[in-house]
Amino acid sequence: WHWLIAPIIGTMLRTMLLSALCASALAFNGPAVRTPTSSSVSMMAKKKAAPKKAAEPELSKCIPFVAKPEGLNGELLLDIGFDPAGFTNKQSYEQLVRLREVELKHGRVSMLAVVGLIGQELICPYQQAPFDVANQFDAFGAAPALGLIQILGACGYIELNAKSDAPRIPGDIGFDPFGLSKNGIKEDFAIAEIKHGRLAMIGFAGMVAQIAVTGKPLLQTTFDVFTP
Repeated sequence: WHWLIAPIIGTMLRTMLLSALCASALAFNGPAVRTPTSSSVSMMAKKKAAPKKAAEPELSKCIPFVAKPEGLNGELLLDIGFDPAGFTNKQSYEQLVRLREVELKHGRVSMLAVVGLIGQELICPYQQAPFDVANQFDAFGAAPALGLIQILGACGYIELNAKSDAPRIPGDIGFDPFGLSKNGIKEDFAIAEIKHGRLAMIGFAGMVAQIAVTGKPLLQTTFDVFTP
């Protein structure tokens, strides 16, 4: 039976030796790399893809830490991106022009009102009754009713004649007694008017509040600060 077992044992030894040689060769060369399929590549790409950063909003010119209002894109003169109340949001260009027209109108009225408040107190010593009142609120009450009606009538006449459907520069109602726009409206003058109008609106509100709180004429309470 030795002759029957010997070939079997020899075959087993050769198989074990071949397996050991293959294992040592794999250990020397490193493990075999598995070729990724298309699905595995796409999965890896999804995992390694860097997240996209959200686009940073454009900041306002006048308030550099606040986002620029979406309705202001620089089409209007002196657009510095200031609209904290959101009046210009979702407004068309025609509507923005209308808002600029209103802003100019209020600014012009406020500039005249500031001059009127100061002028009333300055000229009252030279006036006769009932126009010799220094307090601006009392002077308004002392004005004759017919005079107030004339003022309101003049304002209404100007307002009705200033309306026009024809395209024009905002605020251009054809009133220029000094001929400043004879050669065209200068940009510097237009910017100055907007700035002075905005300042006058704020200043007029402050003046009215000062007179209402103190109950005294404007200039008197203003210069009281410098008196001991």
